[in-house]
Amino acid sequence: MKLAKSHIRHDIRKYSFTHRIVNLWNILPAQVVHASSVNDLKNKLDAHWSNQEMVYNYRVEISGTESSRSIF
Repeated sequence: MKLAKSHIRHDIRKYSFTHRIVNLWNILPAQVVHASSVNDLKNKLDAHWSNQEMVYNYRVEISGTESSRSIF
């Protein structure tokens, strides 16, 4: 149940939710993807993400340049 990302010529669809989520969906384990219901999917996804290390990019883009200052 992998999703294929189609080639996008215009920026209007490049940044849409459905185009951005394809890579995240494809890296999910099979036990999450093959959930039997929506609630089962939510529970398995929460369990999967609770074991993952979340990485936050603290660099902020200001006026087209990347700043090394932290937001906090």
